[in-house]
Amino acid sequence: MPTHECRISTGFRLSKKCLSWSLMCAMSVVTQTPLLAQDDSLQATAVAALLEESFMKAVEQAEPCVVAIATVRANRSLPRQAARNPFNLRGDGIQATNPNADRFKPREFGTGIVVSNPKKPMERLILTNYHVVKGGKPFRATNDISWDATIHVWFNRHQKTEATVFAADPRSDLAVLKFDLEKLGLAPADIPVMRLPRGNRIRKGQFVIALGNPYAIASHDGSPSVSYGAVSNVSRFPFAETHDDKTTIHHFGTLLHVDTRLGPGSSGGALLNRRGELIGITTSLAALEGYESTVGYAIPIDSSTHRIIDELIQGYEVEYGFLGVQMQQANLRISSYGDRLRGPVGVEVNLVIEASPAEAGGVRNGDVLLAVNGKPLYEKDDVLREIGLVAPGEIAHIRTFRNGREVDLKVRVGKWPVDGDGIIAAETRFPAWRGVHVDWPTARLGGFDQEAPYPQAVYVSKVEPGSSPGQVEVGQLIVSVNSNRVETPAAFHEAVKKAGRAPVTIRLADGQEITVRP
Repeated sequence: MPTHECRISTGFRLSKKCLSWSLMCAMSVVTQTPLLAQDDSLQATAVAALLEESFMKAVEQAEPCVVAIATVRANRSLPRQAARNPFNLRGDGIQATNPNADRFKPREFGTGIVVSNPKKPMERLILTNYHVVKGGKPFRATNDISWDATIHVWFNRHQKTEATVFAADPRSDLAVLKFDLEKLGLAPADIPVMRLPRGNRIRKGQFVIALGNPYAIASHDGSPSVSYGAVSNVSRFPFAETHDDKTTIHHFGTLLHVDTRLGPGSSGGALLNRRGELIGITTSLAALEGYESTVGYAIPIDSSTHRIIDELIQGYEVEYGFLGVQMQQANLRISSYGDRLRGPVGVEVNLVIEASPAEAGGVRNGDVLLAVNGKPLYEKDDVLREIGLVAPGEIAHIRTFRNGREVDLKVRVGKWPVDGDGIIAAETRFPAWRGVHVDWPTARLGGFDQEAPYPQAVYVSKVEPGSSPGQVEVGQLIVSVNSNRVETPAAFHEAVKKAGRAPVTIRLADGQEITVRP
């Protein structure tokens, strides 16, 4: 059977001209003669009815792809309080640990979107926010990943199953869950998937539809709730007290601001345009804690987030770009260049880390960074966001201002260092070589000294138990394989592949040489 996608084609498209004319007619009814006012009112009502029908069809097509999620931690129950019992429901408490109980009401809940793996079209996965499933059981449990909860999913047709975390990325606040179709007694074609478009153009003011699980309403039959609204703004920041609180890529300005009310539990839900196409993943995490919010936020589905989602769907750790510079605002300094640059744009580089991707790509101290991949830069956060969204090893096109003229540079970025906490990856990009796993030299924050030159090496991230790689240990930096320089994981694996089954001599950054035998 063909794979069903949650998308619509209603055959009805409401043009801006038609909508504007209809609204003008409705507003002018009171000033016209009764007969003309009646005609205009009927036409405006007809247009509104068509728009309503378009929205309802979009919801009808999309809701089978939206699921309710509960994260259940062991040995916890929530006592019933009178203030939280407006309907005089009876019972000693809410069953918060047994999802099979008749009156189960989860304490931690959210929403998810059913997607497929392009490389495995019959595979079904669930895309959601990381904070919804944080601490959930991983798909491949290892000693270095702790978990304390099970994840339960309700589908739109009352089916329920457990799920595990296939991949999780705290920096994007996104995660992908895996579940067993056989336990549901269903075939892949029975579970529709949401299509992830690549070329969304999201505009301020456009209509949006949100599908979610506010206040755990759908944690019984899986049927999501609907709300309507508009895009209030784009490239927004969630609230953060200080720069140190900017724990996600979204804290540097990626989010959609929508006027749709998103109550607790809406995180991980689908944000659609009026044609039923997915344009964002709703999140309630961005709101200011302690305040009732009548607005919401969503992670946009664009080319950058599509890369992140693709990597999660394949079970990989999501990687972010690293440049290797220190910066300061350039607004005051840039004014001295005269009229060649208009407006407060640009970020000044005041330090380039030795041997870093920035230095290798031609960035110099004193350069004023103007744009990355065509996106203008106004402050340091813009640089961190745009470079971060470039995959390590890929080229970032950087426009700089140097000595009174603009200079275009091509910089192959490295990998942004992270602490590793919360990252879950069921799969690895490269298989272990003789029990050794390697990564970029800046793979982990603890193994990278930002005061020292950028390492021209690969980092030993893991040595599998029971393997015999000689004296190779986690944390070491490998600079060469059989005298061939290796500076990226791809280069390392290419070099060891050429060696075949023969003994291999690796050289460490401290000068030590180790022979690794099969």
